[in-house]
Amino acid sequence: MKIANIRTRVVTRHSDRPERNPLIAWKEKNVLLVIVETDDGSTGIGEAWCDGGDPSVTAHLIERDFMPLLIGEDPRRHARLWQKIRDTTTYSIRDGIAYSALSGIDIAIWDLVARHYRVPVGTLLGGVRDRVFAYASGGLYADGKTASDIGREMHGYVIRGFRGVKLKIGGAPFDQDIARVAAAREAIGPDVRLMVDAVYALSVAEAMRMARALERHDIHFLEAPVHPTNVEGLAQVARLSPVPLAGNEFAYGRSQFKRLFDAQAISYVHLDAIVCGGITEAVRISSMADTYGLPCSYHAASSAVCFAANLHVASAVPNCDSIEFHMIHQLLWDRLPADTFVLDPAGNIVLPAAPGLGLPEESLLH
Repeated sequence: MKIANIRTRVVTRHSDRPERNPLIAWKEKNVLLVIVETDDGSTGIGEAWCDGGDPSVTAHLIERDFMPLLIGEDPRRHARLWQKIRDTTTYSIRDGIAYSALSGIDIAIWDLVARHYRVPVGTLLGGVRDRVFAYASGGLYADGKTASDIGREMHGYVIRGFRGVKLKIGGAPFDQDIARVAAAREAIGPDVRLMVDAVYALSVAEAMRMARALERHDIHFLEAPVHPTNVEGLAQVARLSPVPLAGNEFAYGRSQFKRLFDAQAISYVHLDAIVCGGITEAVRISSMADTYGLPCSYHAASSAVCFAANLHVASAVPNCDSIEFHMIHQLLWDRLPADTFVLDPAGNIVLPAAPGLGLPEESLLH
C-alpha cells in the first residue's frame, strides 16, 4: 500500500444568519477537505483549517509542495510522513499555514490506515474511552438578541441533553456581557457546566475585570481572553483570575503549547486537530499537557470531519476534559446518517463504531 495521490476539495456554505462572535460576522464558511489515495484504491479524508483567507492557498501548499514528498510512501508510517512535511518549514516562515496543511494530510492518513485495519481511529490510538463529554457551543451575538434570548438558547441545549454549554463574551459592553452570562446560568441551573469564550477580544485589564465578575456564576473556564500571541499577558491574567483559563485553539505544534504550559498561562488546554498538526500532533500535545497536569478540551467549529478527528483524539488520551459540539458551524453534518454522533444521557458523545473516522466518505465527497 503506497500513497498515489493527494487532492483537496473546498466546501462552502453561504449564510445570511445574523449571528457573530466578538470579532467576525460570517457571510460564508469554507471547509478544506484533504483526500489521500493509495495504489490499492484505499482512501482517507481529513480537514485543514482555512478560515481567514482563500482556502486555495492551503490547497496549493498541500498539492504542490507536500504531495510530492509523500508519493510512493507507506501511509502506515505516519510519523515518518509527518516529519517529512514538518522538516520543510525549518527554513521558511510559513509555519501556521504549513501546520494547517499538515493537519489535513495527517488526519486523512489516520482515517485511511484505520479503515485498512477495519477499526476506528480511536481504537488504533489506544482507545482510553468510547465516549467523550460534549458541551453545546453557541451564544453568539445578533442585533436585538437579549440576555433573555441567551438564557432560552442555553436552556434549549440542556433540554436536548447537553450537560455543558458555552457562550461568547467580549462583543458587547461589559454590563451586557455579564447579564448574558447571568441569564445563561439562571436558565441552565447549578448542575450544568457553563463556559465562556472571549475569542481573544479583551485586553489584559479587561480580562481581569471580566474574570472577577464571572466568578459568582461558577464558570468552568474562560476561554481565549487575550490575543493569542500575548502569552505573558495571558499568564498575568491566569495568576490573578478566580476563574480557570483555557487556550489556545489556534496554537500549533508542541513548541507553542509548551510556551503556554511553562508560563502557567492556562488551566485547560484547548486544541484542534485540524490546526495544531493533525491527529499525530494533537495526541503528542495532549500527552505533554498530561505531564503538566493539565486537562484537554478539543475545539471543533467547522465540519463533521473536524469534529470526528478531535473526537477520536479525545477518546484516546487520559486527560480529556471535553469536546466542543458547535451548534452553528456544522458543515457536512447534513450528509451524515442521523445516528453518527449519539449523545448519551450523561451528555457524552459516543464514538462511532465504523472504521476510520466513522464517516461515510462517499457522502462527504459527492
